[in-house]
Amino acid sequence: MLEKLERKPLDFTSFPSIIRDMAENNSDAAAIIDELIELKGETISLSTLILLDDINIRGIQLYDLYKMCDQDIEKFYNKIINITKDDILSLNKISAPLCFYKAIFEGTSEDRKKDPQKYIFKDEEREKYTNNKSDNTAIEKDLYPAITEKEALEIIESNGFICGYRKEYVDNNHNSEIYRVFYNDLGDILYTTSLENKDIFLWQDAKLSTLYQKDGKHINYLIELKDHPFKVYNDFLNQHNEHIQDCDLMPIIKTIKGIQYLEHYPKYTSCIIASIYDLLSFEHTYQELDDGLRKIYKPLLECASDKAYDEIIKHLNSDDGIEIANDLQNILGYNLSKTKLIAAKERFCEAHGHEVNRAKKRFLSKLFSDDPYTKDINSKIIDVLKNDVDKIAPDLF
Repeated sequence: MLEKLERKPLDFTSFPSIIRDMAENNSDAAAIIDELIELKGETISLSTLILLDDINIRGIQLYDLYKMCDQDIEKFYNKIINITKDDILSLNKISAPLCFYKAIFEGTSEDRKKDPQKYIFKDEEREKYTNNKSDNTAIEKDLYPAITEKEALEIIESNGFICGYRKEYVDNNHNSEIYRVFYNDLGDILYTTSLENKDIFLWQDAKLSTLYQKDGKHINYLIELKDHPFKVYNDFLNQHNEHIQDCDLMPIIKTIKGIQYLEHYPKYTSCIIASIYDLLSFEHTYQELDDGLRKIYKPLLECASDKAYDEIIKHLNSDDGIEIANDLQNILGYNLSKTKLIAAKERFCEAHGHEVNRAKKRFLSKLFSDDPYTKDINSKIIDVLKNDVDKIAPDLF
């Protein structure tokens, strides 16, 4: 049975609250919103989310729309601001078996409040979309061309890529998923989360493209490398004076523990926590790479931990900051490093023109300041460090 989540009006006083409501506990939708914010910034992303909410697209619908755009965030954004009736029809055909709500062309949140039934699939509509195999098959063919794991591996390896990291994850339902990282002589990275009967998800803009021949039956596959992940990362470092705004820009390898945490806590802040955990765990992950992949990832060894603490300090400035830091301590099973927190705080304050105390003083002395902002962030650090760690049950991981 489909889960009916009440679609409450968005709280415009809290951007994190809007993100949570729009994601509807769907980790894929939360990750897409995160990617949209990275691409367009908070202001434009907020306007885009409001537009999506008006036409009644949240959660799984948001993810379905993203798949309709070849899982390309730029195409996704352009699709939203130029959405057509045909787009809405195609989306509803895909979403009907999965979602209680339907998208409405030129809908509004106010109209949904006045006439909520208009924004919900009727039984006959859902039955029509679900049973119309010819229409749905055509759509799904474009989204998920069938491919076996063996075929996918042969395609990737024939393009000169070597698998330098392989990790299998079995969830609570005994479903197995294999995570791999491939690389070639040029240092290009392909990060795959699934190989069989799904689109192959590779690192950011790199992807395994599907090319249909004119007869519409035969499929050719081609690896497209749009942006070298380390080039993107290095360019961003050079342009922004080494103050990275989003840890997802770092070509870091995801951990099974981080992935599992997201599955058990599918909300926006969990994406942040999992990303920071991946950075903190990178030193351990690095030891599991083959020699070729280690050479590529070696430059990240020293900065991964610092970047993790920079992210923690950045989020301590938000409403959810202390909650994020405490949840991160719970997934780690121990308190964060007070020394690294202070160092990251000083980097942040220096970058934003606030008071920095470089003198060699004891820990508590470093937390006193006359600068109102510095005083506030120091107070939050103390709250985090004095929090008792509530270690997540070992059987979760």
